[in-house]
Amino acid sequence: MSKAELRARQAEAIAARERFMGTLHELQHRLSPKTIANDVKEKAKEKADEVVTAAKDGATHARENPGQAAAFAVPVVLFLFRKPIWRGLKTLFSRRPHAADAPALQPYEQARHPAPLSTQPIPAPERAPEPQGA
Repeated sequence: MSKAELRARQAEAIAARERFMGTLHELQHRLSPKTIANDVKEKAKEKADEVVTAAKDGATHARENPGQAAAFAVPVVLFLFRKPIWRGLKTLFSRRPHAADAPALQPYEQARHPAPLSTQPIPAPERAPEPQGA
């Protein structure tokens, strides 16, 4: 190889090394925790702003069209609270007797709810007469 070719190759190697180091520094900057945290924070702010804007638009639309808002909200609320609503309706329309008309406790329930203890003193047992002539 001639000296001119050698210098050209060295220049190409130096240029390739500079490009590589530039790319490496850019990657180090992009992947640094501080940069990632700032990017996430900025994206979160953008999303929060979008949500606030959408909520304001929705509130304005609901104020202007209350019938449409109710037509949307009622099924959603019924779906979310379907179990408590069902339990309440079942209790309301059940044909169970009221507490005053409730039947007596079953034997296993009596064991769980024993009668209160008596406050009367317990009498001493009578003693058997002692045998005579022993």
